[in-house]
Amino acid sequence: MSWWNTVLENLNEGDVLMTPGKGIPANGQKQFTIDSIEVDRVTVHSGDYNISLGRLCFDTLERAFANNPHLSLRVAAIKDIPPLPGSADELIRNATHSNLARGNYVCSILKHCGLVRYVMQGNRKYIALP
Repeated sequence: MSWWNTVLENLNEGDVLMTPGKGIPANGQKQFTIDSIEVDRVTVHSGDYNISLGRLCFDTLERAFANNPHLSLRVAAIKDIPPLPGSADELIRNATHSNLARGNYVCSILKHCGLVRYVMQGNRKYIALP
């Protein structure tokens, strides 16, 4: 089953999730809400913003892990700066041709759905397959 189908089966409108934050256990997390779920996108509400997460965001990370099951992608998405090398956000921005920072939301949703787990490498947080 595709990751997208797993996301659609495990998310509900109104679910409240937390961004990954720093470290394990995490600190500095921020809350966001699943605002709407459509056949090709999930919209989250964070602070004053609605952020659209298209299926391509999720498919891009699924393909990366399918090509390399031992892959780990840095969990770091900061708006208004270039994405950090080796990050989920870098892959998403390259695939979507958008400078919006969506990686933290996508990583959090994938973890919520049991598709990835958080791991630490030094003081940096990554996602890896469970």
